[in-house]
Amino acid sequence: MRSTPDRPIFALNRAYVLLGIADGTLLPFIPLLLLQRGMSAAAIGLVLAAAAAASFVVGLICAYLADRSFSPERMVVFASAGAATAALLLGLPGVVTVGLVIVALSLVRAPFMLLDPIALKRLRQARRTDYARIRLRTSAGWAASSVASGALLQGFGLRWMPFVYAPLAATFGTWVWRAIKPVPSETPPASTPLVKLPRIPLAFGGFLVACFLLGASLAATQNFLVLQIDVLGGGALLIGAAAAFQAFTEIPTMAYIGELTRRFGQRWLFVIGCLIYLAIYIAWALVSDAMTAALLKLVGGVAFALTFVSAVMIANDLVPSRLRATGQTLMKSVLFGVAPILGAVGGGIVFDTFGSRAMFLAASVLVTAAAVTALFVVPSPAAPRPRESAKPAPEVLPGPALPAPEVAPATP
Repeated sequence: MRSTPDRPIFALNRAYVLLGIADGTLLPFIPLLLLQRGMSAAAIGLVLAAAAAASFVVGLICAYLADRSFSPERMVVFASAGAATAALLLGLPGVVTVGLVIVALSLVRAPFMLLDPIALKRLRQARRTDYARIRLRTSAGWAASSVASGALLQGFGLRWMPFVYAPLAATFGTWVWRAIKPVPSETPPASTPLVKLPRIPLAFGGFLVACFLLGASLAATQNFLVLQIDVLGGGALLIGAAAAFQAFTEIPTMAYIGELTRRFGQRWLFVIGCLIYLAIYIAWALVSDAMTAALLKLVGGVAFALTFVSAVMIANDLVPSRLRATGQTLMKSVLFGVAPILGAVGGGIVFDTFGSRAMFLAASVLVTAAAVTALFVVPSPAAPRPRESAKPAPEVLPGPALPAPEVAPATP
């Protein structure tokens, strides 16, 4: 293949598309699969919480290794092979067995979250909004895949889901292996002065609290909306279509997010996204029609694009560049790992005990708290990003030379 300066971006674009296609055949239908195996909403919540906990632990370990010269690209490749293998076990009989397989699948998929640090490292000298234009490829792949998979699974049964997902996951891993080569670490000259590197700032810890509140509300609503659509008479096709509806509006929102960032800033985009979720949750608490509930996901796509992209960029700005993988994985582990433990368990219990309306209203309180927290803890756009100090630290004993800091993304 011809080598051009845009070749790394082309490879990333394809990787994000393939990941969206693979995930669209599996993730929207997991709650429905567990329901058809005979689990109650509370039991489904426990399985999803265990899966989130496994993803959180493995994700942090992978981020630690990625920031210490282990190849995140190769970890993603091995994860795809593990995910393809684990998915094939979903066909095994037994309620407990399928629950354990879901947990194992979440565990081996955890390194997939390293794809964003991989992209950000290659975009460190590009416009920051280029990330959104790459990430929207996942939404495009997800949209097409979830609708087609929903139609297939409704017509032939959920038992075919593993045999659709496994080859697609393997294809994603094969592409990463062939097209996205590891970037070698920079080796500074021996004369590089000893520097004292900053730690992750307190503001980032506060932002993680906002991500936790948002993630808990998302886990409760997104997972159990699947059950709500099924209860209201929708099937796998409508569930897949609902997932696609969200992706359809994610794509133009992410494409336009550069202009929105210039106008509002990352902090306000996160807050606005949370407020849109608030309106959607209240609407879900009131509707009694499966199609209306699914169509509301169109608005959810706008909210997801705003909150997710802004969260990625806020995390990228708040942590030192040498800890990029750790910062991104911490944010995603909280948003999609720790928070779903509370959201899945609490949402399942509330859904079983008090009904869907109470669950959606409780999620409204959480997402409101997320917006308020982000508004107060995320620094204003004028605040400087934490950087490695170039001054020697006399109190630190001499040691081996430290890696040179990467160039931070330039603000457009």
